[in-house]
Amino acid sequence: MKTQNVDQLFEKKEILNTGKDNHVKDLSNSSKDVKNGYVFFALKGTNTDGHNFVEEAVKNGASAVVVQDEETGKKIRERYPDVWVVLTQDTRKKQAEISRKFYGFPDKKIKIIGITGTNGKTTVSYLISQLIEKSGRKTGIIGTIDYRVGDVVISEGRTTPDSIQWFKTLKQMGDLGAEYVVAEVSSHALDQMRIYGTEFSGAVFTNLSQDHLDYHKNMEEYFSTKEKLFDMLDRETPAVVNTDDIYGNRLYNRFKKNKNISGVGMQNSQDFKIEDIKLSEKGSSFFLLWKDKRIPVKTKLIGLFNVYNTALSISILLKMGFSPEFLSKASENLQPVRGRLERIDGNGFSVFVDYAHTPDALKNVLQTLKDLKKGRLITVFGAGGDRDRSKRPLMGKIASELSDIVIITSDNPRSEDPLKIIEDIKSGIKGNNFEVIPDREKAIKEAVYTASEGDIILIAGKGHESYQIVGKDIIPFDDLKVAKKYIKKRQQVLPRQEKY
Repeated sequence: MKTQNVDQLFEKKEILNTGKDNHVKDLSNSSKDVKNGYVFFALKGTNTDGHNFVEEAVKNGASAVVVQDEETGKKIRERYPDVWVVLTQDTRKKQAEISRKFYGFPDKKIKIIGITGTNGKTTVSYLISQLIEKSGRKTGIIGTIDYRVGDVVISEGRTTPDSIQWFKTLKQMGDLGAEYVVAEVSSHALDQMRIYGTEFSGAVFTNLSQDHLDYHKNMEEYFSTKEKLFDMLDRETPAVVNTDDIYGNRLYNRFKKNKNISGVGMQNSQDFKIEDIKLSEKGSSFFLLWKDKRIPVKTKLIGLFNVYNTALSISILLKMGFSPEFLSKASENLQPVRGRLERIDGNGFSVFVDYAHTPDALKNVLQTLKDLKKGRLITVFGAGGDRDRSKRPLMGKIASELSDIVIITSDNPRSEDPLKIIEDIKSGIKGNNFEVIPDREKAIKEAVYTASEGDIILIAGKGHESYQIVGKDIIPFDDLKVAKKYIKKRQQVLPRQEKY
């Protein structure tokens, strides 16, 4: 990477103090991670203010600090005259601008497709990535499961990273030969300018339902935040939205006159129409009508919601120039995403592990499995602590109405009392078809040992996650591994046909 200096990255009018060391080695917004030659950005967060850690960053070797509080800037200038001090109106916005510049404008060198919405972001990201890779193009993915280019994993997954890590990761992916990057874009990322300034080559909106209302005040604020991704797009940048979703339809109607946006759906679609859907426990098939073409699509993914996920994935790539014939053929070999309706054979019954942690996602998954079951539907789920409390009773109501048996348990309680979270869930249940087992492993064991021939067990909420967050501790825990363990133990001690 080309050597850069402080006075090359920032405008002269922003520089409150000219320091001694002009060379920039890297960027950071964590004072603990700062080393000699770093530029430190003091970000104001919801719980902490980076301005309180500016002196620590300087002591750790920062050669330049970026602040939006003038008094802090003046104090650093007086106490540390050899340190560059940059004063800006918004350190988050400035961090994104400088990160993009420092890492060489990586978004201009690769095609980035942003996926936003409440449910389906991970699945759509992985489907698009698989389709592009099947065309022979190396593809990166930034999402909740991991950050990777092909088989090379760069880091574990998480929500959309801050702007420093975002542009740094894009650069790494470009260096690894990625021609495309498919990225999940969260509402937090949009609100906090984590991807500000990024030049996207495509965008997808899956749907919007209740989630993150612990952060956003209401659904309208949540929706307006999601809209920001489409505000960022150039006039000619292709985008697709699920117009059968009420918010997707609103998005389409807002941008259809001044953006290259297309609707996808069965009812309200203006451009891509889904027809002749066939669903089974082995997969799904449908036709996608586009212009004068009727494109056959057949996949191993189950459920109506995955029909939408697949249709959105194919539609954006059609708009980006991929051939209908290739996408139709390639869709036959798409693999399900880890922890998204991932099936385990119970030798007479089935266990599905899914990430569903919102009311709408839980409803979609349960409705799909209810239509497939030959026996009972047993659901194991909880709700995350320190998150939107209002969705908990809604999830309890949905689970009890669509399941034969519900086992309420813990799911990343964080700083909250797990029993209080469970009480919130119980408040939405009117029937008595549930039991409470706070210990998640014991809950999964109970479900597996309770299952009879033809039953389906859904373990919802954590999907691919390999941990539980209890207080400040991160404890190893994997729903898939736990379910497999007790299926194996059950087979050793219980007759296959035994009923309960």
